[in-house]
Amino acid sequence: MRTQQVLGRYRLLELVAEDSPGIALWHGYDEVLDRPIALRVIPVDHPRAGAALAAAQAAALVDDRRLLRVLDIIDIPAGDGMPRAHGIVSEWATGRTLEQTLADRNGTPFAAPEALSLVADIARAVAAGRSHDVGHGRLRPSSVFITDAGEVRVRGLAVDAAVFGPTPMSDGTQDASVERIDVDALGCLAYLLSTGYWPGALPVQASPAPLAGDHVMPPSQVRAAVPAGVDDLIARSVATAAPVRGWDPIEDPAGFAAAAGAALDFVAPVTTSLKAVEVGPITARRRALRALGRLVAVAVGIGIVAGVFWIGRQLIDSAPTAQETVDPALAEILTTPAKPIEQVDTGDFTSSFPVAGFRSYDPYGDDDGNDKPDKRKGRENEELTETVNDEEPDTAWLTSEYSSADLDGKGGVGLIVDLGEPQEIQQVSVNLVGRGTGMEVRVSDRIQRDPALWTPMGQAFAPGDRVTVRAPRPVSGQYVLLWFTQLPPTEGFGQYQGGVRSVSVSG
Repeated sequence: MRTQQVLGRYRLLELVAEDSPGIALWHGYDEVLDRPIALRVIPVDHPRAGAALAAAQAAALVDDRRLLRVLDIIDIPAGDGMPRAHGIVSEWATGRTLEQTLADRNGTPFAAPEALSLVADIARAVAAGRSHDVGHGRLRPSSVFITDAGEVRVRGLAVDAAVFGPTPMSDGTQDASVERIDVDALGCLAYLLSTGYWPGALPVQASPAPLAGDHVMPPSQVRAAVPAGVDDLIARSVATAAPVRGWDPIEDPAGFAAAAGAALDFVAPVTTSLKAVEVGPITARRRALRALGRLVAVAVGIGIVAGVFWIGRQLIDSAPTAQETVDPALAEILTTPAKPIEQVDTGDFTSSFPVAGFRSYDPYGDDDGNDKPDKRKGRENEELTETVNDEEPDTAWLTSEYSSADLDGKGGVGLIVDLGEPQEIQQVSVNLVGRGTGMEVRVSDRIQRDPALWTPMGQAFAPGDRVTVRAPRPVSGQYVLLWFTQLPPTEGFGQYQGGVRSVSVSG
């Protein structure tokens, strides 16, 4: 088929995608209703044609504002060398897909309230289909639009899975129910929006989520600002996430929407620059509640002022005459002007501790070649440690280059920060080299021969080149070990190398 071809009331404008011979997606125009449409074309003799037609007929019965509805099914006669085909006409969405939106943000994830608000709306759209016994089956970042008006719209209900096959679960399972597939996909979207990484099996334009053993790392360990409620949501929905004891898996999209909404209720609202979330129904409702709260506060304030005025009038009316005496203490209270209370900002942390020095730590290395690990004597690029905290932005201590992110199975390598004397440590901030470093922070009063002997303070995965690890309570020690268990890729093909530009330790 060609552009500007007219199929009844529909005129073809642009070929959007050609997924396989004969199967294509077109941008078209409905000349009767004067609106843009999407047209999915699939040959009548295609093995999936019957399933696609049945899915389109079922999806057409679902009417929800958040779904791009199926509007019509047409017969396309053979011609221009193309076989006879079915045409599935759907609403056309303006705006950007989630995949495009994340690309526009250079992979920067959303704040927790934004991520939860978006994924809750997506879940409600999918749940609307399930209420008519119609599942999605192939939900992914390119399935979700944020329109120019700031609305969430989901495309491909049932039809995408019928045409291309259902999405495998994040753990590779192929024979799960549609409900379970959709819940897993919703959890994968929540993980992507919260961290910038994708834990699913279907390839998308995002880096795969980091693993801890056989499971994807919890979002809070990938990005420090993610609250525990997101971790629980992921653990209950994503097949590759480690389950949380005491929590049952989420069974369907409606349950996911409820769980995402509950998690959102425990997250403090933040100001966002994303128009879609700014005007979305969840955030708008929360703004309305806050406005109502302000009105109540004003009303209460007016009541207090009125009460104070009434008390004042009573005091004036009962003021002592010339023959009456007033208690001196009461007279001082009534006549002394009010003084503002001085606000003292104590802060959560002290200023950074002074650093006495740095040294590399390679206990699993074998620099002397005696087939034994070097333990506490081990070093790696020791000569570069003097560049850490030297205020030169282009200098850094670097690890050696490895051929895999897990340091070729070595187990890890580290940099030790010497504080000169024991301190009560609660926060460590690190400027890193590269993007995608997995790191543990450990503390000790002496340099231990084995990293497992150091006291754990926290761990994190840094999507960018900065990370801050905070402990719930102070950890005492003179030495802080930055223990790298996963290294970011270098610009060269197949190589991995990490490093540290600067470190700040505070209590």
